Amino acid sequence: MWANPKHKRRCEINKVNRTKLQSNHFMGSRAFVAARAEIGVKEHEGEEPNRIKFYKSTHYSSEKGWSSPEAETNYNKMRDLRARSISEENPMTIDEIIDNVLGARSGYIKGLGYGPKPNTTTTTKRRTAELEDSLRRAKEEAATAQHGLQERLNVAETEVANQKIQIPTLTSELGTLRARQEEMLNQMQHHFIGSSPSRYMKVTIGLRLIASEVSLHSSTSQS
Repeated sequence: MWANPKHKRRCEINKVNRTKLQSNHFMGSRAFVAARAEIGVKEHEGEEPNRIKFYKSTHYSSEKGWSSPEAETNYNKMRDLRARSISEENPMTIDEIIDNVLGARSGYIKGLGYGPKPNTTTTTKRRTAELEDSLRRAKEEAATAQHGLQERLNVAETEVANQKIQIPTLTSELGTLRARQEEMLNQMQHHFIGSSPSRYMKVTIGLRLIASEVSLHSSTSQS
């Protein structure tokens, strides 16, 4: 293939065309798919970079700087669009930002070369699935917790309702008991009214103490 005149001529044409690019890159003749995977391993812990990060990686070098003033301008535009878009209700996607700054043709990504847009990767799909699974489990846990709280609330409301029913009954019973105590006290006072004053006073005081203790005990039970 390397000895093929047509291939040599194509290589020379491509070489000349690369020198005419206003926004050239540093990845040479490597396919951008391979370069993107390699950069992901070296710089992004195995995760392929998005198109904005990939653009910087292929157009900027810590030793040489930017490949051209236009490349630096393009990257700054992408970064500014990304920063402004994040705060909007419907933020732009990475692809929309790239296409807005660089433009796009069918099958060709300006500044990156020929090939499919790397907007959906295996890593992105896996991470999306993990996030969806985490969200599902969080919803299930929240629903379980809400169900438990509702059951506890229902029990508490039932107990309060029962207490409200019991209070009038206890109050009525206490009133009846006090009335009987007063009646018994009056009868006993009447019975001992002919006795000596000291005995009459002792009986009266004793009966009233008993009545007070019963009343106090009933009040304590009610509360």
